[in-house]
Amino acid sequence: MNFSEIVQLSVQQRIVLVDAIWESITADRRKTPLNEEEIDEAQQRIIAAQKKPAYMAHWEKMKNANRKSAVGSRQKKTNDNS
Repeated sequence: MNFSEIVQLSVQQRIVLVDAIWESITADRRKTPLNEEEIDEAQQRIIAAQKKPAYMAHWEKMKNANRKSAVGSRQKKTNDNS
């Protein structure tokens, strides 16, 4: 998929794409240990998230809604092409 194809996707589809890319990055990162600076940054982000749990819950809700919508759009497009 090239850039011109990506920008033609809906916002919801691009969010799903970014999420899939991020998941692939985190899977690769699991193979390589974090350095001290990265560990410190992760700990700071965890602390920040714990201070505002509603924000994280909102993000998960939004991400899941967008994922479901994009999957529905893909299924509709597939059915339309049949």
